[in-house]
Amino acid sequence: MDFLPAEIAYGASFIGNEYAWTISAFPEALAKAPSYGFACLGGQFQFRLPGGIYEMYWLSADATGRQAQEAWRDYSQRSCSEVMTKFEAVASSTDFVREAANWRLLASALEGLVFAAYFATESQFAELSVANNKR
Repeated sequence: MDFLPAEIAYGASFIGNEYAWTISAFPEALAKAPSYGFACLGGQFQFRLPGGIYEMYWLSADATGRQAQEAWRDYSQRSCSEVMTKFEAVASSTDFVREAANWRLLASALEGLVFAAYFATESQFAELSVANNKR
């Protein structure tokens, strides 16, 4: 995992090769990504607490794939826009207190609510595509 520029990583924690932003910090990071040549592949909501990471993989916001012949700049902007739309929809419609209760966590777990997102440059995306095609 390559490290993100500080301007994108601002407000994030980095644990287990994953960046995760507070819910309030993520939109700013996402807005900056295209200007640094990054697309956002998507991510999911998590509770990051001293006792562990509770990943809510069913609460995700993912971009659709890059289209054939789609310029990287266009994909970068489109992917970030798609993730933002889905992120906002899930964040505004989810009862995270109830989600915490499903893990038997207290409502104070909301203090550890983050969004773990995956960003890639064009070359990183190409490497991922090659790796996925070998599977």
